[in-house]
Parts: sequence; C-alpha cells; structure tokens
Amino acid sequence: MIRSIIFLIVFLSYSFSSVGQEPKPDTKLSSLIKLDLGGQGVGLSYEPRLSNKITVVIAGGVGGGYDIAEGFLEVNYGYPAFYFSLTPKYYYNRQRRVDKGKETLLNAGNFIGIRVKYVGANNGGSDLYRNSMLANIHWGIQRALGWHWTFNFHVGAGYAQDIDYNFGTIYPSVDFTFSYVFYNSKK
Repeated sequence: MIRSIIFLIVFLSYSFSSVGQEPKPDTKLSSLIKLDLGGQGVGLSYEPRLSNKITVVIAGGVGGGYDIAEGFLEVNYGYPAFYFSLTPKYYYNRQRRVDKGKETLLNAGNFIGIRVKYVGANNGGSDLYRNSMLANIHWGIQRALGWHWTFNFHVGAGYAQDIDYNFGTIYPSVDFTFSYVFYNSKK
C-alpha cells in the first residue's frame, strides 16, 4: 500500500511538472522560394538555408537599367534590363527574437548581407544603360506579413561598375522588397 501511494505521488508530480513545460520555439531558418516586387524590379528568388544563421538569396528578374559614370549612378525603370543577384545573409538576432516573443516565421529577423548583382544592357533605345556589376554590404530586416508574404529592407554602401566602359562609383545601397512565398521548407 505504501509503495502504491509513493508511486502515485511520484507519477502525479512528474505529470504536473511536465504539463507546465512549453516547447522551445524553433530558430532554424527556412528555405524559401519567392516572387519578388521591389527596388530590384520583378523577379523570382530562391533563399536556401545554409545553416541555422545563414541563407543565400539567388534572384533573377527584370528591373531598371543602370547608367554609371564617375561619381554618378542612375536607375531607370523606363529602360528595363535583366538582372541576376546573389546575396548571402547572416541572421544575428533570431534567438533574441524568440526570447522576446517575436515572430520568426519566414526567416523574420535582422541580418548583415553582401549583394553582388549583374544587370544586362538595355537593348531598347538608349546606350546609356549598359552591362553593369554592383556589389554592396548592408544591414537589413526581413519580416513576415502573414503566412505567405515577406517585407525585406536593407541599407548600406556599395560600388557600381559599368562593365562596357570601365566607369565606376560608390553609391548608397537602399532596397526594399515585398515577396510572395510559395514554398517554405518548414511547412
């Protein structure tokens, strides 16, 4: 009888102690495929998860053509051009977001990134918008807007090079993107 009472007390105390435990939220990043609309233009991007803190965004689409000269950079969406970009992103605050009860859905968090972007020449009317290469380092945020939308913003500094005429300039890097996520590896 004593053993049964001890067993019952141990069993109930174990049961009650496990009821109060909540599962730890997942801080792992997702691999995403997105349709993008923003400063780069309209495109498709794939953001594979490389580790718990690193993704790389591989993007391509149609955006504005670039006119680059010494100390001058102009983007003109009236002269569309194809682009391809590669952007590794290091997320540094995901655990802090979880600790504060903030959302981590769709890779929400703050990041440091480096973008390398190639923009083709515009073939439709102006020789000012030629083959261009841009590289920048930036700080940014990515936030989920519901279950399928993200907002991405970054600010930093970069260097733009006109490949055809060897002109280049330093420029402030500011970009934003609204994306529709149609694939999320966590689902």
